[in-house]
Amino acid sequence: MRVLLVLLLCLGLATCASHVPQIRVEQPASPALAGRQSFQLIAPEQALSGPAPYAERYAQLVPLLRQGLGERGYHESQRPQLLVYYWLALQDSPLEFRVDTPPPNPLGPYQAIHRLRDETGTLRLRLATPDGQVLWEGLATTGLSPARDSPELLHSAVGALLLQIPEAR
Repeated sequence: MRVLLVLLLCLGLATCASHVPQIRVEQPASPALAGRQSFQLIAPEQALSGPAPYAERYAQLVPLLRQGLGERGYHESQRPQLLVYYWLALQDSPLEFRVDTPPPNPLGPYQAIHRLRDETGTLRLRLATPDGQVLWEGLATTGLSPARDSPELLHSAVGALLLQIPEAR
């Protein structure tokens, strides 16, 4: 019985240690995407109205996108058929936990309130025509705070998101 309990605990810890990105396709591939193979990466500053969070991560993100799109059959060009918009975002919301405990001494009851922040990093990717028609859009969420992210986590999020894009023909 103890061996089974230890195995279940190890399995649970292993599951917590490997964070599989959650992928959501916001706009499925349009039929107009077929036959388009050349792309150009558009810097986040050109797509966002304000400053992009996590500027230090973009140096790692750009090569991952180039490599991943190349593996899907796309190639970078100065005369692109596709514009690839990409940006990292932050979803930040407050969390409040109330913990009622019995009185520690005869002075009276004690109530603890823990105020935390829920920060979730997301990666958004959009494929569009040069005239602005969106052909595909997806979002990757890791469920981890960006303050605790890692290069491996960004790599797995990019890879999982790019797998949702149809291969170039």
